[in-house]
Amino acid sequence: MAVVRRTGTIPQQASTKDAAPQQAQAPGDAETAAVPTMPAHLWAFGVGLALVGGGLLAAWAIWANGPVNTFRATSEGSIFAGLVVVTAAVERVLEPFTRWLPGRAAQHRYDWALAAMENGAGTTAATAKAKADLEQAKADKGIIAWGLATGLATVMSASGGFYLLHMIAENPQWDAVPAWVDSLITGLIVGSGTKPVHDLISRVQQNKEKGQLA
Repeated sequence: MAVVRRTGTIPQQASTKDAAPQQAQAPGDAETAAVPTMPAHLWAFGVGLALVGGGLLAAWAIWANGPVNTFRATSEGSIFAGLVVVTAAVERVLEPFTRWLPGRAAQHRYDWALAAMENGAGTTAATAKAKADLEQAKADKGIIAWGLATGLATVMSASGGFYLLHMIAENPQWDAVPAWVDSLITGLIVGSGTKPVHDLISRVQQNKEKGQLA
C-alpha cells in the first residue's frame, strides 16, 4: 500500500499589504491518500524466467559438449568460501547493468509528483499513485535482476565445475543429479545474493555446532 501524507499546508499571498498571509490547502486535495501497490507485471516474471531458462540451456550445452570436472574443495569451509566468492563476483559483474533495469522512469515521475505536491501544484492522490507505480517498478526490477543473476551464476557454475550438490557429497563419484541440473541449483542459491548466502552458511554452521555439542 502506497500512502502519502501532506506534511504541511501551502501559504497563499494576501491580496493587500496589510492583510496577514493565510495558510490554505489546494482545493479538492486531501491530507492523506493511499493507493494499493500492485505486484510485479507478468512480463517481468516472463523475462526473469526466460533469463533463467537461457542460463540452464547454456549449462546443458556445456555439459553435453564435454564433462567438466567438479571443483573439489578440501573442507566445508572452502566450499562456503567459494560460494561467497562466486556470489560476490556475480553481483559485481551485474552491478553496472542494473542502471538499465526498470525503475528509473517511475522514480522520476514520483519525484516530480512529490515536488508538485509540496509546492501546491499537485495532489496527494497523484503522488500516492506515482509512489505505487514506483514500488511496482521496483518489484519488476527485482524479478529481472534475480533472473539475470541466476542465469549468469548457472553458466559460471557449469563452466567451472562449481556444482554445489556434487561438492558436498561424501562420495566423489555421486551423480544422482545431472551436473547441468546441479548448476541450476547452484545458480539459484548464488542468484539470491550475498546476504541470503551468508544466512545459509551461518545456519549450517550453527546446526553443525549443535550436533557436535549434543
